[in-house]
Amino acid sequence: MSGATTLSAGADARSITPDLSRDTVFLAGFEPDRPAQRVNDDLMVRTFAVRSGDGEPVVVSVCDLVGLTRIHGDKGRRVVACTHTHHGPDGLGFWGRPFEGVSGIDSDYLARVRATVEASQEAALASMEPATLVTGSVAVPELVCNLRNPQILDDEVSVIRFRRPDGSPIVTFVDFACHPEVFDPEGTDVTADFPGHMCRRVESDQGGVAVFAVGAIGGMQSPRTEVRTHDEAARFGDVLAEAVATAVDGGVGTATATVTFSRAEIGVTLQNPLYELGMEIGLVPSAERRGDEVVTEVSYLRIGPAGLAFVPGEIFPELGLGLKDAMRATGVTLPVVVGLADDEIGYIIPEQDFVAPEDYLDPGSSYEESFSAGPDVAPRVVAALETLIAPS
Repeated sequence: MSGATTLSAGADARSITPDLSRDTVFLAGFEPDRPAQRVNDDLMVRTFAVRSGDGEPVVVSVCDLVGLTRIHGDKGRRVVACTHTHHGPDGLGFWGRPFEGVSGIDSDYLARVRATVEASQEAALASMEPATLVTGSVAVPELVCNLRNPQILDDEVSVIRFRRPDGSPIVTFVDFACHPEVFDPEGTDVTADFPGHMCRRVESDQGGVAVFAVGAIGGMQSPRTEVRTHDEAARFGDVLAEAVATAVDGGVGTATATVTFSRAEIGVTLQNPLYELGMEIGLVPSAERRGDEVVTEVSYLRIGPAGLAFVPGEIFPELGLGLKDAMRATGVTLPVVVGLADDEIGYIIPEQDFVAPEDYLDPGSSYEESFSAGPDVAPRVVAALETLIAPS
């Protein structure tokens, strides 16, 4: 990119671990009505901020939660994504006691999360300092499989590291397309699963703050394991931390880069009766409506040779790989897809593959469709991102 300038970066990490003595914690991601019994390891919000020259900074936070619904209004150049851990508090409302009309959301806890995210973002901005950039990637096919379509897989670990001029890390951003569900589906522990282990290992071995985000996890991109223990989640984290070191060692460094950011609102037709019912009876927060459409958003961050496409849900890997190709066509050498960013509208399924279940409560092979807003989500999300990605 022409006109590249010097970089500044900052980072922050702080706990959003619930207090089980006062918070009502229904664990999200597997079956509903799964109250948390103990905390195994901390849930975190991890944040990085970056800018080029004296330009406006961009701030990205990632929370160890299954997802968060969209906040309406102008968020400026700030993005909040989620790791999609299946052992954190319900941030969407589906995993309480739905047949009794009990939402899984603890509004007081979520208010504290939002406040902590804001504090983390302000701290990352306040800590910004001169930085250089390293980008790299490495494949780890031994960790992930696609349960819906085994022939399609995104097994790339993508790494963006911001370093001080002396080479010490400020922050390492890591993106990997795998559901954080190594730990026992019937377990009642609060845990960040393998992303938490990876971040702690990167921070202890390599320094700085580590920020983990999930990529195109729809489909289902799931852990390649039959062992469902905390030790196995730690092993996954160790393998990923080693992959991060390999990616950085073989990566490409630059002392200057241009940072740009763009965002677009889009409307999608809500065609899921469970979503409609959940909003009607107050289980899930009501979405912003424009006519018969629900409003969501996408965004795109370019940092020199890296491009980050932020997607408001669990996009299928074939669509994610297509977005990576679109980024490469513009000169991006490290294309990254970040899922569950600024919203969680469910699975984003290729329109031609969408088969609506006859019974949304018993969807069978159409499980992903039962947790999708509808068949027009994918073409609208992809088209909007392709517009943002294309050179102006």
